[in-house]
Amino acid sequence: MTAPLDIVDVHAHLWPPAWRPGGKHEKPAGAFSPDTHRKITTPQALVDELEQSGVSLAVVTATIESLFGMEGNVPIAAVREANDWLATLSQEHPSLAGFAVVDAFAGEAAAREAERAIVELGLSGLVIDSARDGKFIGDPAARPTLEVAARQKVPVFVHPVAHPNAEVLIKGAGNLGNSLGRGLMNGVAFLSVIQSSLIDELPDLHLIFATLGLGAIVQAARGGIYGRAERAAGRRPNIYFDTMGHDPDIIRTLTGFFGAERVLAGTDWPILAALNGHELRQSLAQAGLNEQEARLVAGGNARRLLGLRHEQAVAAE
Repeated sequence: MTAPLDIVDVHAHLWPPAWRPGGKHEKPAGAFSPDTHRKITTPQALVDELEQSGVSLAVVTATIESLFGMEGNVPIAAVREANDWLATLSQEHPSLAGFAVVDAFAGEAAAREAERAIVELGLSGLVIDSARDGKFIGDPAARPTLEVAARQKVPVFVHPVAHPNAEVLIKGAGNLGNSLGRGLMNGVAFLSVIQSSLIDELPDLHLIFATLGLGAIVQAARGGIYGRAERAAGRRPNIYFDTMGHDPDIIRTLTGFFGAERVLAGTDWPILAALNGHELRQSLAQAGLNEQEARLVAGGNARRLLGLRHEQAVAAE
């Protein structure tokens, strides 16, 4: 009998207590349904859903955009408070792994908070916005934070942000238009990286993008590190995409382009429900993955990324 999959969801969200109802930074539900708002403000809801669905671990993030909006000042004290809570959350719930939130475009100040969150608080990685104030992550302003991640060997989730003309997109196509705009911003962030010197200069940098940005592969395939010859030769930079669910056709596209070793199971919980072990296995099989590839996508790749820092510490000893 085939053993159950070890599933790691690399894309889940929770809001810290200060942003919940009654908190000093209380956020309205906005476009969220009442149930989604309840879940994103209730860690136990995620823990329970993971257990019921057969998911071993979820990577939890709270993004700069979701907490502080699309523009304006980001108070470092509030960022530190959020990271302190994420560290406590990870300690209290073995099925949750917190990624530190930082405003990557704040230069050295962001790098110092990233270092504190990883080294002192023990958080497992970083989450940064795709863009802010007209800058994408290939911009020099984000370099100090990315250097910390590379030095500490922790993964960085590059999260989608709303398109500057989101209202126009929503008017034209509803919520799906908004999602497409977010995908555009995430895809441009991906392209900004592969056209920069980051990959060569920071070989220990591991970046995770959301499947919303998948459309950028059309441009990436035109040449360079993702050209057809490079893909055929099996050359893969340390760039990963999550699945945002388990549609077998999307998984087939992701693994066909990036390789099964560069694709991670994820959802965007609570926007999407937790992954279901049985359904995920079926989808991975329908996508044409063998048992080894299925285990890599389900959780093996995420476990490897989350273990890089530990391996570095062992090697140092």
